[in-house]
Amino acid sequence: MQTTTQSNRDRAYDFIRDMILPDPAFHGSFLTEEQVAERVGGTSRTPVREAFLLLASEGLLQLVPRHGAYIPPVTRQEISEALEYRTVLESNAADMVMQRGTVPLEAMKAALQHQIDCSDAGHELEFMESDSEFHIALVRAVGNSLMTKAYADLRARHVRIGIRALMNTPERQASVIAEHQAIVDGLESGDPERAKAALLSHIRTTASGLSEI
Repeated sequence: MQTTTQSNRDRAYDFIRDMILPDPAFHGSFLTEEQVAERVGGTSRTPVREAFLLLASEGLLQLVPRHGAYIPPVTRQEISEALEYRTVLESNAADMVMQRGTVPLEAMKAALQHQIDCSDAGHELEFMESDSEFHIALVRAVGNSLMTKAYADLRARHVRIGIRALMNTPERQASVIAEHQAIVDGLESGDPERAKAALLSHIRTTASGLSEI
């Protein structure tokens, strides 16, 4: 019974994190336990409540008595903090993988190709999931489990902010692909400064596209 409850909680958690939180249509609205239980199927309200508590502890939801779980809209502070955090982790990761000879070119190129393949309208979530995989591949290649977990914990915000950026700037997908290619080229060149410059330029461009929020 405990295993089933844990599994249902994880299903609810994954559904909210991966399907609800990135969708701008839900931003600024409330989500109830009944809604999630019905959408997930085969579960009761208790595992959903547990998923709400986990997501609230991560700062992704706000629990409001008698109303449910509030999904806050993307804010300037969230964008600034997330991108600042990414800058520190990713620039350090770029330095370390180039020094250690563990640059994950194959994984990053595969994620980039998947982005190219799903860059048409209507595939924003899939595009951003590949975007997240592109960046976490770089951090994962450092071989530091704490860094990898820290970056993985940022994933939901990464996707959520990225989809908002795509909405703000319809041509952003083509720009992201070009910026990611520049990062790959920098890493492949063996020049740490070139790689980091491309990486930082990409993050700054993402931030500028969200400056009106």
